[in-house]
Parts: sequence; structure tokens; C-alpha cells
Amino acid sequence: MYNFTLEKVQDQRDLDLAVKVLSWNKWLMSTLGLWPLQSNDLIFSISFGYFSLLMILEYLDFFLCIGDLERVIMNLTENMGFSQIFVRMSMLWLYNDEIGEVITEAIKDFDEINYKTAEEIKAFVNYYAKSMIFFKLMMGFVAITASLYYFTPVLVILENGGLPEIVTNENVTQIIYLLPYRFHLFYAIENIRTYTITYIWQLPFVFISAFGQSTADCIMVTLVFHICGQMSVLALRINNIDTEVRDCGPEMRHVIFMHVRLLRMGKIIGKAFSATLLAHLLGATALVCILGYQILTNLNKDDDAGVLVPLLIKFLLYKFLVLLVLYAHCIVGENLLTESAKVCEAFYNCRWYDMSKNNAQMLILCMARSQRPLCLIAGKFTMFCLSTLTDVLKTSMGYLSVLRSFL
Repeated sequence: MYNFTLEKVQDQRDLDLAVKVLSWNKWLMSTLGLWPLQSNDLIFSISFGYFSLLMILEYLDFFLCIGDLERVIMNLTENMGFSQIFVRMSMLWLYNDEIGEVITEAIKDFDEINYKTAEEIKAFVNYYAKSMIFFKLMMGFVAITASLYYFTPVLVILENGGLPEIVTNENVTQIIYLLPYRFHLFYAIENIRTYTITYIWQLPFVFISAFGQSTADCIMVTLVFHICGQMSVLALRINNIDTEVRDCGPEMRHVIFMHVRLLRMGKIIGKAFSATLLAHLLGATALVCILGYQILTNLNKDDDAGVLVPLLIKFLLYKFLVLLVLYAHCIVGENLLTESAKVCEAFYNCRWYDMSKNNAQMLILCMARSQRPLCLIAGKFTMFCLSTLTDVLKTSMGYLSVLRSFL
């Protein structure tokens, strides 16, 4: 009895540790006013309005330099990433209530009484361990990349002995004041005071873009892994249905209810993040190509190493972040497909021939529905799975080869 109680306490501790991931997501989403259970329209309006305004300036710079391919590529290096963040924040706001509904349902699954065996808890908690790893990696690399992107001009100035870059063309000397982003400015920067003020008012963009990038990805990965964990528990329960008792109807009804609940949660998540996944699929394909070109171009330059090193590190970290998020989206999609297949297989392996006629008929309906697996679909075009990762990399490398030949 004593050992049994200790096991129960340990199981609840494991669940309490796992639920911390949702607490981390709550803190992250609250910074933008997007936590569904306690949303703040004022915070979101200010942050999203500021971000949208600077996005317009970014697009304006793109259209003004449309005739210069090098400048266009420099703009797209930022533009493609910021456009994805814009879509992420928009979709989180648009489907805020639906995501909140899924979170409310997910919170119910962290009570030890909902599980029959320690094996079920272990299967569920293992997916939250993966969520923790992704959350930590995501926040770490987003913080480093966003900070380095913003402070690269400062590092370049420090390498020049604390002086801005000076360029001489046709006996005309010009001082270049480097800024972290390519936002179009309606005024000229001619002195250090104007430069400092401009540099400072772009600082909030670092935090909003970093939180906007990581918020949608972290909550999506967390909730999809939650569904995967519950699907794994469901497969175990189907396999453990006792058909030797006179009537296993209550057990069958519980399994069906659990399956329907997970299908509903999966459908909501798929709908809420469909546009986000499509934007990321297109953006990641372009960014892997463009960042690869930027890295190769900087490696071939003969400029001062003190200037090139910060740029190379910035582009390398940026590219790694893009690949990390792409891999995370593909791996959660693959896990969702795998767990759906396990549930389908569990239904087919069930001893239907030992069941009553009514239970066997219910099982047939479950078999039919489980043949359509839960999956993450990018804008109703393609599924996210591991093959998507290889497809994106092959396409990006093909575009990179064309881009290098063209330029």
C-alpha cells in the first residue's frame, strides 16, 4: 500500500513538471496580450500596431530598391522573416478563442486520476519532455539571433575604433550610419544624435519580433505534442480493453469519447495554424536559399574580417533558427501521423470477435474514422512531415544554385 501511494505521488509530480510548459507558454503569450484565458487587447494593439507600421516601412524600402537585385536580396533576408511573424501574430489573434478552448481541455489531462497505469503517464509525459527541449532551444536561439541582428551595427562600429563607416567615391567622402533593419526613413541621418534616436526607437522591434516568432511556434508544438501524448495513451487503452468480461460497453464508450475529443482538438489546432504553416513553408524555402546566398557572398568578400565576422555569425544563427523551426514543425507533424496510425492499428488489433454486436458495430465506426489520420496541413496544400523537410531543402538548394548563376 505504501509503495502504491509513493508511485501515485511520483506520477503526479511528473505531471506537475510537465504542466510547467503551459506556464511558460502563458508567460510568453501574455507579453503580447495573446494568452487566450486572459487576453489583453490593449497590449496586443500597441505591439501589433508598432510591428505593422515598421513592416510597412520595410515593404516600402523593398519597392524603392526594386531595381537593385543586391539590395532586394538584403531586404528579403529580413522581409521574409518579418512577414512570417506578421502572419503568426495575426492567426493567434484571429483564433484566440479556439486555441483557448484547446488549452482548457489540455489542462484537464494533468490529473493523475485520469490515468489507469504508470505506463500511460510515462507515454504522455515523454511528449512534454520534448516540448520542454524545443521551448528552451527556441527561446535561446531567438534571443541570441534577435540580439545579434540588432547589435551588429554596434559591433561593426566598435571594430572600426568606435567610428562609423566612411566611404569615399569620386573625391566625395560619405559617412555611413548602419542601422539594424532596412526600414525606409523619411529623413536623412546626418549626425550621431539623429542616428542614436533612430537606433533607439527601433529597439522595441527586437522584443516584439522575438516574441512574435516564438509564441506561435511554442504553443503549437506544445499543443500538438499534447495531442500526440493523449493519442499514445488512447492506443494503450484500446489495446488493454478487456473483452473477456460480459460487457465491455462502458470501456468502449470511454475510448470512443476520448478519440472524438482528441479529433476535435486536432481539428481546431490544424485550422488555427494552417495559414501559419503555409507562410512558414514558403518563407523557410526562400530564407534557406537567401541566407545561403548571403553566407557564400560574405565568405567571398575581401573586406575587413572585423566587419564580416559579425555578419556571418548573424546569418548562420538566423539560418539555424529557420531550420530549427522547420524541423520542429515537421517532427510534430510526423509524430501526429505516427500516433494516429498507432490508434488505427490498435482498433484493428482489438478482439472484436469476443465483443457483443453493439460494441463490434461501434468498433467498425472507429476503424473507419481512424483511417483518416490527424495531420498538420499547410493551407490545405501539403502535410507537414519529415519528407517535407527534405523537399524544402532540395528546393532551396535548387533556387540557390540558380540565384548564384544569375547574379
